[in-house]
Amino acid sequence: MSGRSGGPAERKRVALITWEGLPRGAESERLLLPHLADAGVDAEFVDWRDCAVDITRFDLVILRTCWDYHLRIDDFLNWLQQTARVVPVLNAPETVLWNYNKAYLRELEAQGMEIAPTLFVADGSIGAADEARIRDWRKIVVKPAISATAHNTWLMESAAFLRETEPARKMRGSYLVQQFIPEVATSGEISFIYMDGTYSHAVLKRPAAGDFRVQKDFGGSAKLLHPAAALLEQADEIAGAVPDVRDSLYCRIDAVERDGRLLLMELELIEPELFLGLADGAAERFAAAIARRLAESSSLTQPTRADHTPRI
Repeated sequence: MSGRSGGPAERKRVALITWEGLPRGAESERLLLPHLADAGVDAEFVDWRDCAVDITRFDLVILRTCWDYHLRIDDFLNWLQQTARVVPVLNAPETVLWNYNKAYLRELEAQGMEIAPTLFVADGSIGAADEARIRDWRKIVVKPAISATAHNTWLMESAAFLRETEPARKMRGSYLVQQFIPEVATSGEISFIYMDGTYSHAVLKRPAAGDFRVQKDFGGSAKLLHPAAALLEQADEIAGAVPDVRDSLYCRIDAVERDGRLLLMELELIEPELFLGLADGAAERFAAAIARRLAESSSLTQPTRADHTPRI
């Protein structure tokens, strides 16, 4: 794997990548440590921007709570590619390069998956037909194509957005305009968590009263959910249809139920909260998945895409 040698009893070392705001990782991630230790794996939280860390002393690098990556995307992608040259990284760099720009949703839509109605804007220009579509939506969500944790995400009336004075209209870089899905506020958003391509557990996330963002940072809540069989079957269909989900160590499928059907919001393949503390056995399952990847070095090789650069 990383060139380290030793007998079968040699303990492996794993770097769980975090950021300076969480030097000890998220609380749910720390649940992994005793289970990894029992499996002969020594895990350490590492800030991806800490230049003092010798990354080559690890057998595997796992992206977990690097929750500032979108604010420093060029630096992060450079670090990722440099790191992958000397140590295996999961999820794979090829997957990260596909997933970091939300333009991947357009690819999934072209494959027949139902996503929130979305307009992908590359250069800030919106034609008359697009303006009419936005106006019909009446209420919209505007977000950068590269973002996380609802950073710089706006909920507004479409008429307000179409006025040039509206700040969100002046968003830098590529961005998305999406029809607001009211079920997010009324019913909540479901997160289906997959490990090694296999369903583990699900949670229901709800925004705080008067808000639309489900993240804890904005007062959102999350609780364990046992989804109906029909919804889980649909989530499995999504997971089975996307190689980056099937082949990855972890994935979170975020969706909203509408009339018994899942409306896909996002595939989280870089640094999603996996809510390991909400489901019995989740931390043990994730630790076991990591141990399997360490034991089976061939599974660390991910399929290579012909073009890793998302384009809007």
